[in-house]
Amino acid sequence: MLKKIINQTKKLLKDKRKLVFFILLLLIFARPVGTIIKNKDYLFSPGYEKQYETYKKSYYSSQFVQKKNPIIISDEIFRSFAGGAFLKGLNPIMITHDHPPLGNYIIAASILLFDNPRTLIVLLLAFAALGIYLIGKQVLKNSFWALIPLGILINEPLFLNKFNYAPLVEPIQLPFIIFAFYFFIKALETEKYKKWFILTSLFLGVIISTRFFVTGGVLVFCMILYLLYNRRGIDKKFLFFILTLPLSLVVLVFSYTRTMMDGYSVIQIFGIQKYILAYHSSKFILPFTFWDLLLFNRWHTWWGDWEISHDPQWLITWPISTLLTFGYFIYGFFKKINFNDAEKFIFLWLVVYCLSLSTGFSSTNYFLTIIPFFYILAVSFIYKISKLIFKINARK
Repeated sequence: MLKKIINQTKKLLKDKRKLVFFILLLLIFARPVGTIIKNKDYLFSPGYEKQYETYKKSYYSSQFVQKKNPIIISDEIFRSFAGGAFLKGLNPIMITHDHPPLGNYIIAASILLFDNPRTLIVLLLAFAALGIYLIGKQVLKNSFWALIPLGILINEPLFLNKFNYAPLVEPIQLPFIIFAFYFFIKALETEKYKKWFILTSLFLGVIISTRFFVTGGVLVFCMILYLLYNRRGIDKKFLFFILTLPLSLVVLVFSYTRTMMDGYSVIQIFGIQKYILAYHSSKFILPFTFWDLLLFNRWHTWWGDWEISHDPQWLITWPISTLLTFGYFIYGFFKKINFNDAEKFIFLWLVVYCLSLSTGFSSTNYFLTIIPFFYILAVSFIYKISKLIFKINARK
């Protein structure tokens, strides 16, 4: 009888936890869902074919084509045109020279499936939110605390504006970055690592095929460095990961299928990447201004008189989470906290990628790949400190 009562009590408590979790989830997603509903016509209404000629005319009269007296069009208009042009079979190198084409092909897929270039962005951002929660849970080992970094991120302008200004390639790339992290962390924490490394490399391929490959390159560097350091040398896990990396290049080459159909070779495809690198090398100006933007909302513009302005998306949570992450690292170093694999790898990513962003001018377009991880580590620090304080008070 007593055992039955105990089991029923446990079940009731478990059901209550599920109910509380569900309510918190509804509260966290209320604003993003409200933003989507507010923009429902923009995000979901069909009719792209009727708009295509307008996008095309705007593009060929814009700064992307005309040198004299161009009209200035937004990136959203350009991407909307590119998606439709790719869907109609245009060789991607004819209109895109700064990034690989896969992001625009994903926009083309949105047009094909929904007759709207923006609809898939909603699904991809939902996918990114899921990945952030899973990584947070992997770090914190607590479902409720993992909701905190997720809740902060998806309710701030940096995330919400991706529904207002679409389609852009940054939110397309984001979920693949997030899940490349997640799959790699899963591979670190299990002996059955092969499928996770294969998924990691495939997602790395999508990353380098969507935008300039520096983000994917830095991520690969961090993964290799972490495996070498954490496993103290070359072992089977390291070798298997290296063997899977060519899969990412396969994805990159595959994204240029239309280009190769026009007679380009695989070697020439890699030559295009060299050109993209040369193009982006011109952006290696205004070093270390990244930190001024992240910590103080001082955005150093790289056109005109190089004035300093402010980004309306900036929040005080950015410098707070950055400082908490730094404090967590210092505290852990001196107190010899045993960081888990996920935390150690995120620390490494933030250090290396922030250093790479420090080499040239910056904008908040790059911040979606770092802010979620600052939030996760900052919350982890607060979580561990609160547990420590609770234990001390319990002893008293």
